[in-house]
Amino acid sequence: MSTYEDVKKFIDLIKSSFVSLPNLSANGNLMRASFIPFSTEGVDRKLLASNHFIKSITIYPIKSCAGFSVERWPLCSTGLLHDREWLIRSQAGEILTQKKVPEMFLIRTSVDLKQEILFVESPHCKVKLSINLKPDSYTGGREEIDMLAQRYEVHGYGDEVSLWFSKAIGRPCTLLRSSGSKSRVCLNKSKSFGICRDLDSRLNFTNEAQYLLISEESVSDLNRRLSSNIKEGTYGAPVQVNPMRFRPNLVISGGEPYAEDGWRNLKIGKQHFTSLGGCNRCQMINIFLKDEQVQKSNEPLATLASYRRTKGKILFGILLKNNILEPDLDSYLEVGQEIHPNSE
Repeated sequence: MSTYEDVKKFIDLIKSSFVSLPNLSANGNLMRASFIPFSTEGVDRKLLASNHFIKSITIYPIKSCAGFSVERWPLCSTGLLHDREWLIRSQAGEILTQKKVPEMFLIRTSVDLKQEILFVESPHCKVKLSINLKPDSYTGGREEIDMLAQRYEVHGYGDEVSLWFSKAIGRPCTLLRSSGSKSRVCLNKSKSFGICRDLDSRLNFTNEAQYLLISEESVSDLNRRLSSNIKEGTYGAPVQVNPMRFRPNLVISGGEPYAEDGWRNLKIGKQHFTSLGGCNRCQMINIFLKDEQVQKSNEPLATLASYRRTKGKILFGILLKNNILEPDLDSYLEVGQEIHPNSE
């Protein structure tokens, strides 16, 4: 059986030898979708459209902290299992993110499904923290919290966990876990409010949707623009970004830049996903790690704003939902799986 890399090389050969590139509009969108110059009579067009593959899968257990990559991962009613299932709250009750606490960028996470343990590390803590995933392991109370006009039921942890995270970010805080027994409640369902875009799905502590998808080709186009617009970055090096700067769950490879903008739904394996539209970007994508130090610049947001601004929002990547009521053996995603998009 051919590997993902073999298939990708074959597709790249076909594209370079027989396919002419489409025109892009000012904001990077495709202006012309039908650009295959050879005859397709008698060929299933779905096969021609399936030149997209999952390149990487990333889980972010704790909101705004570093994630970890996997080759295969199960899905559940809230999206990827354990994705954004925890968050850090300040002593004053504020939900903390990298925008206000860049030190969260240094907190590394991983989940061992067999051991049912969340592992957490920080350069500011000598001991690796191990958190039991079993429901009966909570040592704190249960409460309800509001975040971005949404209400959640959460569980807390004891002093040991709170002290560890307080040391990791340099301020008093505590860790909270989303309860699996209750769906979130949207407190403002006005479409003009710009929050709670997905009113039907169960979510953990994601801002808007269960999944975020980023295209390698779209990132490559952004990097070409960065190279042409900016000779030197803030810290004396050429400004280039990789897909992980955008904290995606799914990085895909294949197709043309920004083709994902026009997708209405897609199928991966036996799973069906619906696009909720573009992801509005903020200054968080300007935070990066250099020499084990958290740095900030004005890129890539400034360049994205120059050509990806739509109705006051800077869009890059798309948000997806996949409503799974009861997970089964087919409820998973895997690197190398084909993606079959539909724009109709």
